[in-house]
Amino acid sequence: MLENEMIEFKRDYTENIYKEIVAFLNSYSGTIYIGYDDNGDLLGLENVKQIEEKISNEVGQRIFPDCTVFVSINAQTFDNKDYIVINVSKGLNVYYLKDKSILKGTYVRKGSCSIPATDETIKQMLLKNSNLSFETSVSIEQNLTFNYITNAFKEINIDINEDNIKRSLKMCDSNNKYTNLALLLSDQNPFTIKVAVYETFNKTNFLDRKEFSGSILELYDKTLEYLKVNSLTYGLIENTIRKDIEEYPEFVLREILLNSLIHRDYSTITSNIVNIYKDDGVEFISYGPLYGDITIKDILAGLSATRNPNLQTIFLRLKRVEAIGSGLRRVDSYYKSRKLNLVIEPLPSAFRVKLPRITLATASDIEDDFKVILEYINLNKSITRKEAEKLINKEKTSVTAILSKMVNQKIIDKIGNGPSTKYVLK
Repeated sequence: MLENEMIEFKRDYTENIYKEIVAFLNSYSGTIYIGYDDNGDLLGLENVKQIEEKISNEVGQRIFPDCTVFVSINAQTFDNKDYIVINVSKGLNVYYLKDKSILKGTYVRKGSCSIPATDETIKQMLLKNSNLSFETSVSIEQNLTFNYITNAFKEINIDINEDNIKRSLKMCDSNNKYTNLALLLSDQNPFTIKVAVYETFNKTNFLDRKEFSGSILELYDKTLEYLKVNSLTYGLIENTIRKDIEEYPEFVLREILLNSLIHRDYSTITSNIVNIYKDDGVEFISYGPLYGDITIKDILAGLSATRNPNLQTIFLRLKRVEAIGSGLRRVDSYYKSRKLNLVIEPLPSAFRVKLPRITLATASDIEDDFKVILEYINLNKSITRKEAEKLINKEKTSVTAILSKMVNQKIIDKIGNGPSTKYVLK
């Protein structure tokens, strides 16, 4: 094994390691061996674990933009000698050393050397890299398994373990190397979803926390199930017919969760965040700004764009959603029909959607007096008959009849007797 454009040997750890990583990120996939001499002979390293940890910590601090998803660092042993292997995949951006700026800290490979990039080279790299895709780039991790996604595809009679199927799904490139799309679909997917449950929107009284990992399809399925478990269903009786009203309709949860996974930026390893506020709503936060020049108004008008079209196609094939492309528009229309506000907030480095909580008081097909009384109970935990009289400005007999009707329809419960009687949510 000799040094070449894709292999670099280092006798010991030095600060030049980061220059070499930058050069491979900007050029093509390559491997750096630390503990080898220039002839490719293994000499070994002392304190190999400390060196491995130092490099792992400093790659993200010294190189910009974040490149951690394209770099793997592993300590290994052969013939009782320790050494380090750094595998680097070509990145999606122009990478440089933070302390030197893009003009002075950008390096590329030329033969077996890493050299500073010229201004013109940097310009051409910026133009070229603008057309790269995370999905179709070769994954730094090639030891992938697909247990979860295989079972899902079996449901539609597709065997993704066949090479031609993997290539047609863009999971492999023309050289049969796994792509980052395959990484997302694999059991080794490094991205997770973190879900937190709070009693109130100001995050007081933390109630529960979950972190879901595995194939991106597994993240979707498990998170959706958890959201459904944490969503109430109200039962109303109208003319002897029971009608269920969901706190968060399943189609809404599916659309927004799917949106947060399909349209996020996967070039940086961060977790998707879901916050459930028992008194207020559900908040979804995913990494990456809006893709391209599209705006929120464009999306709500029916336009769509995605930075991960192949991932979108796979979710559609697996029938995890009814349709793709009109999710936010459909959800927004649903809430507008109930005079509730869906929050859609594009941030500089993230995208936030907050679903309002549907209560019995905000359900569109409940009598107005019911809504007013229920809203009061939502805010104050209970209501008395006298409080209800003042609230809806009706006489005692009318209010008593209304409260009795709500009890009979199993909307509220009556607690106590006489002047101390209170009414609470069922």
